[in-house]
Amino acid sequence: MPVLRFIASLFALVAVVALVADATPTLNGSAPFAMNTVVADWMLLAPATLVAARTAVLGATAPWVWDSLVMSVIGLPAPILFGLLALAFGFLGRRREEMKLHIN
Repeated sequence: MPVLRFIASLFALVAVVALVADATPTLNGSAPFAMNTVVADWMLLAPATLVAARTAVLGATAPWVWDSLVMSVIGLPAPILFGLLALAFGFLGRRREEMKLHIN
C-alpha cells in the first residue's frame, strides 16, 4: 500500500534527522555521543503538547498506562523509535507477490 510506504519514508527521514542532530556535537568535538529520547526532544520542542497528551491519556485511562506503557515507548532514543516505526510501516506497506492460482 503506497500510503504506508510513504509514512515509512517519513519516519525514516525523522530517524535520520534525529541521528544527525544527536551526532553533530560529537562530530564538532564539543561533546560525547548521546542519543536524546523522544520525551526529551518533545519537552524541548513543545512542552505544552506533552502536558496536554499526558492529561488526555490520564483522563481516558488508568494512570499506569501513562507511567508504564507510554513512557516506556517515548523514553526510547528518537532515532531508534522512529527507525523501528519506519521498518514496521515499510513491512506493512510492502508490495505483495502476486499469486498465480491454476484450477484444472
